[in-house]
Amino acid sequence: MRKILSIFSVPNLCDAGARVLKGIKPVNPMQKMIVGETVTVKTSPNDWGTVVKAIKYARNKIIVVDANGGDIAVWGGLASTNAKLKGVLGVVVDGGIRDIEDINTLKFPAFARYVVPNAGKPLDEGEINVPITCGGEVINPKDIVVGDCNGVAVIKREELNEVIENVKAIKEKETNIKNKILRGMDIGDILGLK
Repeated sequence: MRKILSIFSVPNLCDAGARVLKGIKPVNPMQKMIVGETVTVKTSPNDWGTVVKAIKYARNKIIVVDANGGDIAVWGGLASTNAKLKGVLGVVVDGGIRDIEDINTLKFPAFARYVVPNAGKPLDEGEINVPITCGGEVINPKDIVVGDCNGVAVIKREELNEVIENVKAIKEKETNIKNKILRGMDIGDILGLK
């Protein structure tokens, strides 16, 4: 599944039925494609304790955090270092993130609503692997998250096969259109726009 999805872009996958997480942006503007199952975290904007605790459960997965859209960092450089060493594929935070220079040096895939300098506390008052809302979409544990320099989206586990079939057809159509453009045709003519 990861191998198949990673050959497409997030825009292709959104065209095919993946649901964009609104307002969530990549920390690195040149972020390469990441694909993985989710480990979900629901917590307050002031609690980074629950978020870093989720690292233990996220090897080969992506941590997706509902921090209530808060503008206090629940993730930063130390969490990214730990997560990378533990095999976590990336993090998506509907809330705040900080230490961008450290995260980019590590090349750790991170997406967030806000970049802020202030952090919360290790309260550990949240929940792990429960249904959450991130970027306006309900996400369940083990749903599939895709992210790149364009943004991040979720694919519901039960919709995965349909999205894969759709994206293959979309990519083939785009390739045909691009080939016609490269041969000198106008995109408006190709699409029948008068």
